[in-house]
Amino acid sequence: MKIALTSLVLMTGALAACAVAPTPQSRSYVEGQVAVTNAEKMPVNTYGNQELTVARQRLEASRIASQNGQADLAEMLAIESIVSSDLAVAKTKAGVTAATNLQLQNQSNAMQQEMLRNNKVSK
Repeated sequence: MKIALTSLVLMTGALAACAVAPTPQSRSYVEGQVAVTNAEKMPVNTYGNQELTVARQRLEASRIASQNGQADLAEMLAIESIVSSDLAVAKTKAGVTAATNLQLQNQSNAMQQEMLRNNKVSK
């Protein structure tokens, strides 16, 4: 009876240990998650989609490396994820700014043409 009870307790403990998958908790990994999440909130589809895809891939690779006990590789991949996310955000901001500038320039040109047209009509 004692052997059966001991076996049951050991098996329950082993199953519980298997049910909880190890998760990477390094500071860089968490920062990578935050960076990817922040980048996903921006309209990166137009300007930084490729970089965001790379960031997601690096973050997933970091998680896998961490689970496989490759802490150094996991850290490097997490940092690459942060850099790729930051690049996606920067490219998005630059693209949005350039598009806004172009729109403002077109509006300015239209206003100048209208003013010239009005000057010709009034003379």
